[in-house]
Amino acid sequence: MKKGFTYIITTMILILLITGILVINKPTKLPKISSPQFLIKNYQIEFSKLCAKSDIDENTIDTFNTVFSNYISSYNYDVKMCNIIEKETSIYLSNYTGEPCDLVVDGVVLQTINDKTTEKIDRFINNMNIYLCNCEYKTGRNVYYINIYNNNIGTIYKN
Repeated sequence: MKKGFTYIITTMILILLITGILVINKPTKLPKISSPQFLIKNYQIEFSKLCAKSDIDENTIDTFNTVFSNYISSYNYDVKMCNIIEKETSIYLSNYTGEPCDLVVDGVVLQTINDKTTEKIDRFINNMNIYLCNCEYKTGRNVYYINIYNNNIGTIYKN
């Protein structure tokens, strides 16, 4: 009888010790920082770095937009974006909205820019009204439109 009682007490102490160790070492959940606002802020920072480069071209912009689109998708969001980047002699127009968009300059449709494509046009002093998808050109500024969404949340930001 004495051995049975000692066995039960020893087993209970071991169970309590193991349970205590597991509870103490339980990993804590990290705060979720993948909100659309966080992703948009990240896009703003990276977009400004891209625009500051002097040697960008269509491939550089396409690579940037593709990588960022994949980055947002890794957080279980979908994204639609376009951007207009102004350089000294040209303007780069990029469409990542999921559908073709018309390039409208001074009220005239010049061409259609396909999805996941960046086009380069010459910069004219008189062309002040340039529109691509949801992007509206503003002289002296690099502009973008970004819509990050999923089934629950949607956030649109444009500068």
